[in-house]
Amino acid sequence: MSTPNIADELAHEPSKQPDWRESYYFNFVDIDSRVSGFSTIGLLPNVRKREFVFALFHHDKREAYFVEPEGPIPQDLAESLADEHVSYEMIKPLQEWRVQFHGENLTADLRWKARFPAYDFGSGSGTSWSGHFEQSEHVTGRIELADGQKAKINGLGERDKSWGARDWHIEGWYALHAQFDTFSIGLRRDIVGGQTHVSGSISSRGGNVPISNAEVETGFSSGKEKMPIRATTRVLGEDGVSYSLESALISPTAFVRFSRQFSGGSTELFENMATHECKKPSKKGTGLTEWLFTHRAA
Repeated sequence: MSTPNIADELAHEPSKQPDWRESYYFNFVDIDSRVSGFSTIGLLPNVRKREFVFALFHHDKREAYFVEPEGPIPQDLAESLADEHVSYEMIKPLQEWRVQFHGENLTADLRWKARFPAYDFGSGSGTSWSGHFEQSEHVTGRIELADGQKAKINGLGERDKSWGARDWHIEGWYALHAQFDTFSIGLRRDIVGGQTHVSGSISSRGGNVPISNAEVETGFSSGKEKMPIRATTRVLGEDGVSYSLESALISPTAFVRFSRQFSGGSTELFENMATHECKKPSKKGTGLTEWLFTHRAA
């Protein structure tokens, strides 16, 4: 497993493919404060577009900001990673990032500080990135709501960085971030051309163990609007150690659903803030579960 370096944190030279994308992603859960959230920015220089997302979930309420401004992307990296509402600042490469948000209903000032070493995901399925790494983080900061409520954040989270051409319309994928007190699990399971591709790592202070296999059973909500709300995930590390996780939505509103039409049908992406219970070793944790479903037109 290769080790990410400082250059990986910076901007990369894009290929000529229209869907070439450089992205930064951050999530966190503070279970004691009942606050969780995620934020991401995507830079698409070949189509002259950026994507900004900031979502916060608190006490069964949800705030979400999503814009896709078009136009040339600033050459200066710091300038390109901000708009009038959200900004991403690299304090120290591979060690600390700051995300700030100023909206009509809330303000947030959060810091992600490295908890364990960053790890490279390798090629994965070859459809979603040229390079991709992730890192378990300790997240602190504050939020303030429009009604004057304030909360100090002290939780755990994950961040990732990826670059390269991305196909959003593969058969599907499942991703999981699970933060426990002494270790974390980050994985991606893609289905492409009927084949399964697993990537990710089990991390601790002692280093990273690549994931060799992962299986998932998904539980859906009842009623007409079925959505994934639970998962049983079995993970096997290259060291032979296995993990079994039971995951569930933190609250009924702690998710965001993204939907896109394309020439061959549509895709749905569900990003759920989750609790995780690991059976062996017996641990309780927090993090994220994510599913992408592609619906092909007849």
